[in-house]
Amino acid sequence: MDELCKLRQANGIEGEHCDGEACVFWRAVAQLGQPTGTGCAVQYYEMLGDEGMAAWLLSVKERVERPPGSG
Repeated sequence: MDELCKLRQANGIEGEHCDGEACVFWRAVAQLGQPTGTGCAVQYYEMLGDEGMAAWLLSVKERVERPPGSG
């Protein structure tokens, strides 16, 4: 994926690419009753305006995506 991760950018991490479908926050819009498409739920729901929220969301992403037994 060529797009940069907006969640990481909101947390001061520059240059990291979006994980796309491998990301816990990736969603299929059709499942949400919207027109067909895919994308970042964090961006879709505009949840990056608050620094505290962005930090919490990144911590959730990291914990959920951590391999079992690694932490």
